[in-house]
Amino acid sequence: MEIKRFVVGSLFTNAYLLVAGEEVALVDPGGTSAELELALSQVRLKYILLTHGHFDHADHAEAFRARTGASILYHPQERPTFWSMGRTPPPLDRALADGDCLSLGQEELWVWHLPGHSPGSLGFLWEKGKTIFVGDVLFAGSVGRTDLPGGSWEELSRSLSRLLGLGDGWRVLPGHGPATELSLERKRNPFLRELGHGHP
Repeated sequence: MEIKRFVVGSLFTNAYLLVAGEEVALVDPGGTSAELELALSQVRLKYILLTHGHFDHADHAEAFRARTGASILYHPQERPTFWSMGRTPPPLDRALADGDCLSLGQEELWVWHLPGHSPGSLGFLWEKGKTIFVGDVLFAGSVGRTDLPGGSWEELSRSLSRLLGLGDGWRVLPGHGPATELSLERKRNPFLRELGHGHP
């Protein structure tokens, strides 16, 4: 699977285009760019996947759905998150839950419910490529904030511990900033050091 990153919107959000043969998914379209528009013009979009409902990750989802016919997928617990941001929740074509598996071409994405930054925050695991899209749960050197409506440090701590349980060798693609490695974050991230190794 080919993964392309596009930085969009006023908060420099990472939107990811996942290309698996003829099937393509877009993760967290909080905005758009000339580069993203060009890439989308060359593929047929199947899924629009939202890690969570904050505006900088989801604001362009409905527009892309209208243009491409792609299905919008997110966790139903994110509906209040959209309202808290002054947004109407976009159409939920398929509700996602922990343990769901999404087929994309010959690839599979597993859905993890990782609350804390927001109630319905999700991670998308591509096991074959040992890559996880984490939204705003984890960043290079930091973690997601918990002071927004629906945030919880206690829940985020449990979600981070679950991520640590994946072990080394995993690439982490966050909602903002550079990609990182779980092994690096375990060693260097001050928030993760406090949690220990955790369990899946």
